[in-house]
Amino acid sequence: MSQVKDVIKKGGLIDSISDVLDWGINKAKENKLINKNTANIIEKGKDTILNTVNNNIENNMTSQIESIEKIDKYISNWTTYYQNQDFNNMEKQYKKIEKELQNVVPLENVLTKTRQLENLHELIKNKGGDFNLSKEELELANKLI
Repeated sequence: MSQVKDVIKKGGLIDSISDVLDWGINKAKENKLINKNTANIIEKGKDTILNTVNNNIENNMTSQIESIEKIDKYISNWTTYYQNQDFNNMEKQYKKIEKELQNVVPLENVLTKTRQLENLHELIKNKGGDFNLSKEELELANKLI
């Protein structure tokens, strides 16, 4: 998450959005969909748009990172309570984890699909590129994640 935040702060995403806006403004002028004055007004407002987008993305990423850090802390607390066989406090930490998970981008499905794909790819690779896989091999590739 912090790497994503660094990319955003360096402006890579905003530069791309800026380029797309410039292209759209120029095409609209060339095709006489807007006049030169309107294009100038849009170009001047572009910075406001980009700053708003950048701030929203940065705020969202900061929130994501904070939630992930909280979840990590709650997992550590839960583990300590588990070792102490303190179910009541385990339950409290678990509820905090559940609450924070609602604030985090759901990557679980993407990661699961990626692991399944990786298993299948490696299986085919290890068989010398042979795509004739048994039912058991396919089931195992999907279960080993």
